[in-house]
Amino acid sequence: MTSRLTRWILLGLLLAAGGCSSGISGWRYFHGNLPGEGFRDVKSGFAISPAWISESLRIVSSSPVIGRDEQGLEVVYVGTVDAQLVAVDAVGGRVQWKLSLDGPSEKARVTSAPALGPDGGIIIATTRELDGGRLQTTLHKVDPRGNLRWSYAFPDQGWSTGSPKVFVHDRQTLVVAAATVRVTPGGVRSELLVLRDLGQRTELLARKPLGDCPAGGGRAGDPAGLRGAWLGLASFPAAAGGFPGHGFLDPTPVVVASRSKPLIAVADHVCRIEAYEWDGRELAVVWQASHGGRTLSSPAVVSGNLLVIGSDRGLLMAHDVETGVKMWEYDAGEPVLATPAGSSKGIVFVVSETQMHAISGANGAPVIQGGSPQRFRLPGVSRSSPAVTADCVYVATREMVTVSHDFKARSHNTGFAGTGVSSLAVGDDGSVYAVARNGAIWKFKGSN
Repeated sequence: MTSRLTRWILLGLLLAAGGCSSGISGWRYFHGNLPGEGFRDVKSGFAISPAWISESLRIVSSSPVIGRDEQGLEVVYVGTVDAQLVAVDAVGGRVQWKLSLDGPSEKARVTSAPALGPDGGIIIATTRELDGGRLQTTLHKVDPRGNLRWSYAFPDQGWSTGSPKVFVHDRQTLVVAAATVRVTPGGVRSELLVLRDLGQRTELLARKPLGDCPAGGGRAGDPAGLRGAWLGLASFPAAAGGFPGHGFLDPTPVVVASRSKPLIAVADHVCRIEAYEWDGRELAVVWQASHGGRTLSSPAVVSGNLLVIGSDRGLLMAHDVETGVKMWEYDAGEPVLATPAGSSKGIVFVVSETQMHAISGANGAPVIQGGSPQRFRLPGVSRSSPAVTADCVYVATREMVTVSHDFKARSHNTGFAGTGVSSLAVGDDGSVYAVARNGAIWKFKGSN
């Protein structure tokens, strides 16, 4: 056995041991962790000057995630619209490897963030267009050296532009993903899939349709609109001045793994928000809520048990993640399609399309500074989700914006122009990684 292989096995065992509780620490999933709270409790500073800028990588809406190599150094993983998974050295910005996930003549795209498993494997979704305008999503597992381990096509030509999540329960590595499935020529439904990762292959353990929708409700009769959103996200480079066309990402599930029965919450663009318990064999519905067929952000679980989710109506909705009881609503006055982020002090930071808001997680009221609601106007339009550290809040718009938690101190890097949909990642040392409109990754050390 080679020393390189031995190091990988030891690293995988250590990561798996950490994953048996509430999940592995680090920015390993879309919006950070399994609950998707967008918060990293590390010291950081203002993102003024980049430490490095990578080569252009044809990224539009995929968000970077951060793993570690066999020496323990950080590696940034991200997907491209020409169906490549790319590994970038976080120290110097050099591309370590690229893996094409596109079969012959498939014209697949990666629109969502990868997810990292307990063994360091990368789970990533590609979506391709079939004959007749239908879409098909396939999950792939790639090892940390860039070797493909398995691929799994969603059943019944299901598709999604959201990201998967990976967690360990009862010594099993599980992958959860949401899917949209066409059930009639003009109608769709949403499902939650649970897969077991067996290393070199995977198997489907559960497939749960979300609850029925009112007749003709929501986007159930508009699969063409969902396809149009995907096409908007698949066009490189990202449109100047904001997000590509009317593109929006499907919501990514959140996982609360620190329970005897992990809780998985998922939303769709059809009509439902639902939470399930996983008992090791099947999914059991814990609660359901209807949202009237609006376009939604990905949910986040913040302040311990508060599930928050935005909508294109401008409402930020908060539910108790355990019971589904609606706790409060906040009206941002414009669409909220970026995932909200939490903080250690119970503040929820919300990006509507042109503003950032600070909301109390306790009651949904705006935080008051100097007698006025704490908010400020962004330099451009963004659906990119904010990232929060112990010191700062970051958001990528037409500029790279950093603010203190009270919004009193701010900085703008005007040389940076974001895609408007790719969200940020935060490293162990407080470094911030952002995708520019030309597909290059920028690393900001974030030091004062």
